[in-house]
Amino acid sequence: MQTGLHGWWRRARTLAAVASLAAVTLAAAGVVVACGGGPAGVLQGRVTLGPTSPVQQAGGPPDVRPYAATIAIETPDGDAVAMVTSGDDGAFSVRLRPGSYRLVPRSPAGRPFPHAAPQGASVVAGSVTTVTIAYDSGIR
Repeated sequence: MQTGLHGWWRRARTLAAVASLAAVTLAAAGVVVACGGGPAGVLQGRVTLGPTSPVQQAGGPPDVRPYAATIAIETPDGDAVAMVTSGDDGAFSVRLRPGSYRLVPRSPAGRPFPHAAPQGASVVAGSVTTVTIAYDSGIR
């Protein structure tokens, strides 16, 4: 009986190792497919929020600050490609395959503000595309 149990454990460990290797291989293949299997480009940006006060001095510096936000990245047909979140400094970066994309800023659930309009961006292989996403705070 000990030999049978030992053989069972050995087969179970082998099966677990094969399953783990398959999962890693599939995950790596998914990354290659997401980037088109060829050279990718980088989409980076800065997210701002403004105005931050109800009164702004004419000719003064812009009344904006960095904003942490979630941005959906879609194909021009509306198919989801990625979701990125900017840091507290408003910066974000994502590797994408070359092509045209639609950036759809998300507003906090159940609130109309802050709000930012969707915008387009084109990613070129081996290049960095930089965008600015400006959220309207709703302050007037």
